[in-house]
Amino acid sequence: MSKELLKHIGESTAYSAKGHFKTADIRRISTYIYIVVNIVFAVMAISGLFSQLWIQVLSIASLIASILLLISETHGGLGICSRHTKFGNLYLELHNDTYSEFLKESLDQQNIEKLQERLNKLNKTERPNINLGGRHWAKYAIEKSGEMTKWWK
Repeated sequence: MSKELLKHIGESTAYSAKGHFKTADIRRISTYIYIVVNIVFAVMAISGLFSQLWIQVLSIASLIASILLLISETHGGLGICSRHTKFGNLYLELHNDTYSEFLKESLDQQNIEKLQERLNKLNKTERPNINLGGRHWAKYAIEKSGEMTKWWK
């Protein structure tokens, strides 16, 4: 029973940690893409190398990127990335501690209960949501890319 609980904690913390890291990556990458699109398309539009129709298309794309960047910034911007990274690290630390306990010959029920309490406390803490893209990327990273050892299986 104790090994099964450790496996459950290990799996939960692995996906949570990786989900927070991948969500932070998505936020960071999208912010940079919006900025680059804005700059490149604005430069292309004012360069005079394009017809009026293409200038309008580039301007519209630049406007859309500006709006998406503004929305991203009003929802925490890159500051949210540091919060995701913080929680990713907390879950990863708990994951590693759980794995260390799992590897022990004789299990200490008190240590397992402390790990479970840490997980419960962390899950009850207000933290940023892992977006759908982060969930899928985390699942792919763990199950297909082998970014983590799946010791809980």
